[in-house]
Amino acid sequence: MKQLSALNIARLRTEESFGYLKQVETETANLPGEEPAAALTAAITTFTTNVDAFDDALKASATNPATATATAADDARDAAWRGANNYAAAMCAYPDADLRAIAEQCKAVFDKYGDPTKLAQTEESGVLHNLLQDLEALPIAEINFSVWVEDLKYKEEQFLAAAAERTEADAARQVGIVKETRTAAEAAYRSLVDTVNALAMINGDAEYATFIDHVNAMIERQKAISKARATRAKKEDEKPGEL
Repeated sequence: MKQLSALNIARLRTEESFGYLKQVETETANLPGEEPAAALTAAITTFTTNVDAFDDALKASATNPATATATAADDARDAAWRGANNYAAAMCAYPDADLRAIAEQCKAVFDKYGDPTKLAQTEESGVLHNLLQDLEALPIAEINFSVWVEDLKYKEEQFLAAAAERTEADAARQVGIVKETRTAAEAAYRSLVDTVNALAMINGDAEYATFIDHVNAMIERQKAISKARATRAKKEDEKPGEL
């Protein structure tokens, strides 16, 4: 008698769980379509409804309003860096030799770190942190450069605050609605499995064979993936620490 195998779906990663459930949803087309048992119809409907809700939650989690704020803050600090760099470059042509020398020191700092606006956001923050420290160690007030450095410092602080808000919002979405809809979808999956197994046992497995065979193949594939991942993790843990 064909039966669906057991799979601890709760142990899968979030995206992995969703991908597996979507494949199972596709396979429900192979279940009896003519005069199916009321229990099967209800189980399929509940399952597909919850998988769709899980899908919607994942899509929503990828659309974080805080992302726009962080992007705008990133653009603002990029503009502040360009303005400060341009001012330092212009002051290198200042008529007074002493002031020109200070400007040249400032420009040398900019040249030392290169253009951080082309880097990833986190990497740019690291560069700006060092850049600002170096600039603040120079007599920048003498060439009226302090206002530019303070503006860049403020814009960087604004970006860091926006990035932290974005991270917090992402975490809240993952822990909240995504977790809730995933739990519901996985519960609906287990209910569908129980229903199919019960009907196959009562009515014979002929009408359920294709669905069972296909899903069991998916289950075995998923178990193999999970086992390989666990093996890799174990090997990493067993590696001797560096001295």
